[in-house]
Amino acid sequence: MKKLIDIFFPKKCINCQKEGSYLCEDCLSLIDVNPFIYCLCDKMEKIHKCEKCKHRYLDRIYSACSFKNSIVQNAIHKLKYSYIKELSIPLSFLIIKHLQEVSCLIDEDFVIIPVPLSNKRKRARGFNQSEEIAKIISETTGLKLFTDCIEKIKNNKAQVELNKEERLKNISGVYKVKKDILGLNIILIDDVYTTGATMEECAKILKEKGANSVWGVTVAREIVDL
Repeated sequence: MKKLIDIFFPKKCINCQKEGSYLCEDCLSLIDVNPFIYCLCDKMEKIHKCEKCKHRYLDRIYSACSFKNSIVQNAIHKLKYSYIKELSIPLSFLIIKHLQEVSCLIDEDFVIIPVPLSNKRKRARGFNQSEEIAKIISETTGLKLFTDCIEKIKNNKAQVELNKEERLKNISGVYKVKKDILGLNIILIDDVYTTGATMEECAKILKEKGANSVWGVTVAREIVDL
């Protein structure tokens, strides 16, 4: 059945329309991978948090590329809203390449946790894009994956519709931790880091439940001064 579908509805690159895959190698090569690290704010080259961010729960953020790149924007949009789950593969590749570029050393005692969707949104989409990316990162690195560690318990507004202050209020109290994570080092996976409100809320509840450290890892970064 899959072969018949591929014959009558062949995969086409979302950027150049060439048949064969949803993001061809030529177009993937047009995406610049960040060779540097940002602080949680917009300061570059910050492994340790700056004075402005030192009080925040999230310890580090790694983002593979800029959200300004039109191919990245399109790929994330198609993954989330056109339900092209296979795009999680090249987007995960960008994350792996970025972590290699910045010589990020991840110990084997880290566990991977995707930022969850509400049950309603996950049913409508058929999958959680962050979870799909997290699965590939887990398979590539050999790190354990906890897909049901954090649960979204409130159906809040979509963050993309809100400004910075509204995002912070909108995300408060939305999640709860379901697993014992005492003493664990955690890598949170999401698609885009903008103000960081979502990851900060997740990091907060994880730290409150005893997590040792929480790093954020995303495909893209949209620079917003906090």
